[in-house]
Amino acid sequence: MTVCIAAINHSNPRPYIIASCDRKISFFGGWASADGVAMKISGLNRDWAVMFAGPVSPMTAMVEAMAMRTKRVRPMNFLAFSRLCREVYQEERKKLIENEILGDYDINSYDEYMELKKSDPEYFEQLRAKVREEESGWNLLFTGFDKNGNAHLFVISEHGKISYCDKQGYAAIGSGAVRAALALSSYGFRSDLPFSKAIFGMVAAKFAAESADGVGEETILTVMESKSDKSPVFDSYQVKKLREMWEQLPRFPGNEATEQIWAQLSMFQTFGYWGVNNPPPKKQ
Repeated sequence: MTVCIAAINHSNPRPYIIASCDRKISFFGGWASADGVAMKISGLNRDWAVMFAGPVSPMTAMVEAMAMRTKRVRPMNFLAFSRLCREVYQEERKKLIENEILGDYDINSYDEYMELKKSDPEYFEQLRAKVREEESGWNLLFTGFDKNGNAHLFVISEHGKISYCDKQGYAAIGSGAVRAALALSSYGFRSDLPFSKAIFGMVAAKFAAESADGVGEETILTVMESKSDKSPVFDSYQVKKLREMWEQLPRFPGNEATEQIWAQLSMFQTFGYWGVNNPPPKKQ
């Protein structure tokens, strides 16, 4: 019930990563929610940050585990770092499954749960369906820089699956991910866009994602660069002004497009496209 988006920008010699997310959380199984509460982006070290989507309790524990294991690691190769994060995910995953699911069934450990695969396969499959349902909402979006200062994005989702996102240059997680990705695609987002246009494209994708279930309006918009202890965050007034600009963008074609469309429709009418049971529309 959220959206987290990040993108790489190569408008300058040193790459930037632009990130945006909401601050809304849901609780009591989705029966209640609050906006402006959660900070869904967290620094891991000088080079990497992580954004999360999913239930707050398990994701808080997962992010904390990531921070503890990666805080003091030396700058490393991108693949090595992503695999370290996957290792942490898989270790913490078992503890979270024990806490979030298995306790409700009086199963004390992940090992005991796995033993059911042999001793009671039918019951194991029932529990595994519960685990899959719960874990499907656990998503982490990692943004950062390798030891050479190159920018990277990757996502870790259920079972520790890594999805590498450098080629498309952007990534999104959460319930608003599809709408955000569609907005970036239609915007023509590329990693070589001018810096200001890239930032507007990112925040516009966040605004577009707000139509999805559970995505809040309050917006975090930040820019990251390599070897930086701090990342600037756009203040709420500037985000509000960008929202106003986005809301004023035309949703329908202007006069030139309208005339072009009617020129084609007139040709349809001239050459008999419109039949007896399908009269031509009135021009408007």
